[in-house]
Amino acid sequence: MAVGQEFDVALTSGSGTIETTTTLTTAGSLIGDYDAQTNPEGTQTRPGFFGGSGNNPIPVSADFVSQTGGVIGPTGSLVLTLDLDAATADIEGLTLDLLGGQALAAEIALTLLYDSFHTVNPSFIYPGGVPITLPLGQIGSVVAATLEQTDTGFGVLTPTGEADVYEFAAAVPASASFEVNIAPAGSDPAAQQIGPLPVVVALGGQITLIDDNHLLLSIAVGPLTDEQTVPIDPAAELPAVPLELPTLGTETAGVVMTISADSVHMQTLVELSATGEGTRVGCIADWDSDGVLSFFDVMGFLSDFAAQDPRADLAGPDGVFDFFDVQVFLQLFSAGCPEL
Repeated sequence: MAVGQEFDVALTSGSGTIETTTTLTTAGSLIGDYDAQTNPEGTQTRPGFFGGSGNNPIPVSADFVSQTGGVIGPTGSLVLTLDLDAATADIEGLTLDLLGGQALAAEIALTLLYDSFHTVNPSFIYPGGVPITLPLGQIGSVVAATLEQTDTGFGVLTPTGEADVYEFAAAVPASASFEVNIAPAGSDPAAQQIGPLPVVVALGGQITLIDDNHLLLSIAVGPLTDEQTVPIDPAAELPAVPLELPTLGTETAGVVMTISADSVHMQTLVELSATGEGTRVGCIADWDSDGVLSFFDVMGFLSDFAAQDPRADLAGPDGVFDFFDVQVFLQLFSAGCPEL
């Protein structure tokens, strides 16, 4: 194989697991759901432990904590540059759809921290500085998770002792991006983009050379762990969130929360494997891969054709070695190779 041969690889079969914990930090206010016209029996909120009048907004901070995990079917692509003499395997253009087009349901809990206030209808006191955690259930999902390479990933090849089979390892700089949807009951869904977040992907696997133009690639990633906090500036206003706050009895206090997100914290654990086929990027007519179109390319093709080497089955491939295969090669040879 010639020095520095490039292969386009499509990763079409994969499996793995992903676990994420996402905390969306917000601030704003909550107010009772009382409305003189549409909900006269609703809850009113008033600052302090007693007294006051009317329905008043109460300053509040709220953390939405989303936990999700499950089996994934990643797909993607990359460009692999092999140099067998130098024992290198460099990677460019790695893209991975970690979810393979699916979405993962997320269990979401809401932790509220507020100034002291009390409610009317029902009557209840909520001391300030005491957080309340409300499990909201599966009201969200991770709808996208991707990895995009940002710089060359330099890798090394190690022979396995089996002909044309190599182990490889590479460190690939990349960025990770996620999209989380939160859809509380009674409000519009809110989509939150997270990232791109810089990561370094430790990539390993095996390369099997089929011939000069084709290979099989299996890769393994992880376990990849990452934890980052990303500020949201300017803060993103979220849709109003209706909530039922608990009391000591069976009644609940109905409030509506108006908040803006100012940061997101994410912890991620990903582990996956994938396989795919690679096709050499270059000119088929350069049969001996020496970078020159010559008589030796024609002789090499005819020799493989006579031996019924699958590489010479160019018309299809259909498993039949006939005039059409020769015709395809001669057309390619006559057309030349622009890059040579």
